Amino acid sequence: MRGRRWATRVAAVTLALGGLVGAAAGPAAADPVGGTLRGVYYDGQFCNSYGSEGVQTGQWSWYYCEYRVYNPNNPGFYFLWTFTY
Repeated sequence: MRGRRWATRVAAVTLALGGLVGAAAGPAAADPVGGTLRGVYYDGQFCNSYGSEGVQTGQWSWYYCEYRVYNPNNPGFYFLWTFTY
């Protein structure tokens, strides 16, 4: 019985400390104000053509393709952000 109480206390302290660390961490990269993420692509040319097509057909007002590299040893990704105003 004593072991179970000790394990419960350890679990409670671990969860409490995890909550403190989580609360102190900054937010993840957020969507640009008014922006909507439409897709993630390997090819920048495809990202731009899809964004341009959406503007031409009136699906959104404007767009941009953001290039992000998460690992220097691997190629990055193109994030298509669209805006409707």
